[in-house]
Amino acid sequence: MSEKSVDSEGTGIYEELRPLFFPRSVAVVGVSQDLWKPGSSMLRALQRFGFPGALYPVGGRGGELLGLQVRRSVGEIDDEIELAFLFVPATVLPAVVRECKQKGVRGIIAFTSGFSETGTEEGRALEAELVKEFDGSFRMIGPNCLGVYSPAGGVTQHPGEGYPRKSGEVAFIAQSGGLSEDFARSSPNFGFYASKVISYGNACDLNEADLLEYMEADPDTGLIGMYIEGPRDGRKLARILRRTAAKKPVVVWKGGLTPQGASAASSHTGSLAGSIEVWEAVLRQAGVVQVGGLEELLDTLAAFHFLPRHTDLRVGYVCAGGGTSVAASDASYRAGLTLPHMTAPVHDTIASLLPPVGASASNPVDVLAPFPSPTVLKGILEAMAGSGEVGAIVIDRIVMSTELRRLMKYADQTATEDEEWLSEVPITIQKDFGIPVVVVLREHLDPDGDVAVEGERIRLRRYYQEHDIAVYPTADRAFRALGHVVGYYRQVERRAGETA
Repeated sequence: MSEKSVDSEGTGIYEELRPLFFPRSVAVVGVSQDLWKPGSSMLRALQRFGFPGALYPVGGRGGELLGLQVRRSVGEIDDEIELAFLFVPATVLPAVVRECKQKGVRGIIAFTSGFSETGTEEGRALEAELVKEFDGSFRMIGPNCLGVYSPAGGVTQHPGEGYPRKSGEVAFIAQSGGLSEDFARSSPNFGFYASKVISYGNACDLNEADLLEYMEADPDTGLIGMYIEGPRDGRKLARILRRTAAKKPVVVWKGGLTPQGASAASSHTGSLAGSIEVWEAVLRQAGVVQVGGLEELLDTLAAFHFLPRHTDLRVGYVCAGGGTSVAASDASYRAGLTLPHMTAPVHDTIASLLPPVGASASNPVDVLAPFPSPTVLKGILEAMAGSGEVGAIVIDRIVMSTELRRLMKYADQTATEDEEWLSEVPITIQKDFGIPVVVVLREHLDPDGDVAVEGERIRLRRYYQEHDIAVYPTADRAFRALGHVVGYYRQVERRAGETA
């Protein structure tokens, strides 16, 4: 595969891999009358997900399934097939791939396991036999994978009929099937949606470098996350990572860096994981963002989604509690950010809004109790946002809705006429001052586990996300994600200056 730069005008790898993400027709090979079997459940998932093209089930017994005629072989299908999903035993997979190739199928996703990941001579021999079929006339994902989720193309992974139909700007490339499913299902709760998600398994043909090259060219993808265990072509991956990261943020979680993780990676996809030192150097030189888990990866992609091109290290922090202030100061420092002290005029304005004893008007601002009035909270945020002394504001440990205060039984808080607009304050500040506002909505707020409290927190989280406010469950996670964004964009600016 050529590594020349490509565009999205139907050239290069973008057009070559189109049938995997936007197929006009799909054959599902390996169906049976048992709807719980993988092939049959995949066919049902595609129907329920809303695949807009032609579907052709293929099974040795023929008949009818889910209202569709079942062909006994791919060769029996009269129409052109762009993409084939293969759910057949490992021992016959090479022969079925050969049949697909003879039919002129352009894309194949092989879900079957039982190859090099088994660590057996038999598995490695089967994989070697499979690779002999690759002649450039088609491209394949897998084997040992869950496939592709492309909501705009009407394609879903196995067994993802319940995945979101809405398409977004974030792509995720994963060697793991389970992690790709977790990503697709979890991302809306972090405030963004996926453009594409790929579980690529053993990478006998298409590997992480090829898929990254596609996402580099994909106009629908603005952010890229990756989970890698062991690359097939490390040098090529490093080159494409560096090239792509100069255009779009790339967030990489490298699995298998511990001895235990390396062993698990080998048994999972037959990958050689590599050393921590080598990988950290490769990723650092490529200019990508390195994370250590799925939670951090999702947090970071959410920060990139809500805070595009943010480079300011200075953060204003408003909270309730002195210990909270100290913990946040530590967290911001670890993230490479600063909490600058406000100048005297700003400090005095904030101080005039706070109780004379117990609160703090510096930065961090401690409002003392987690239920300031909307007028007080708005005044504090306006003073910070209008000062020019911070580039973003984080609000933490403030109960941000009247209903949540009621549910949490703050009985001494009498509702006032203006309290209904409490939740609107962060949205108003971000809109009026053009400064990013991040809200921390802590979990486990009710000692009795009242589901109504959790329901209101989730409602509020989604409300803020719909209004372009980033939301995190802890200040530590908020600062860490924000630090990744600032670090990435400052690095992009620095490298651009070096090459100017």
